[in-house]
Amino acid sequence: MRSHRVEERREEILALWEARKDITLDELREHLAGIGLTVANSTLHRFFVRHSITRKKRPATRSSRTVPTS
Repeated sequence: MRSHRVEERREEILALWEARKDITLDELREHLAGIGLTVANSTLHRFFVRHSITRKKRPATRSSRTVPTS
């Protein structure tokens, strides 16, 4: 069953995510609590899965160049 409270705030959640795509679920929860929506991380995770939004952070890739050692 979908969380109707979360789906009702879909536009606000997506706007927060669009503004800061590197936001963590905890940070997103804090922002949502500030606008009166208290949810669990798992609820937000399922929301993103339902909407086919990938939130995985990619690790920084190291340079492929090698630095000369003099």
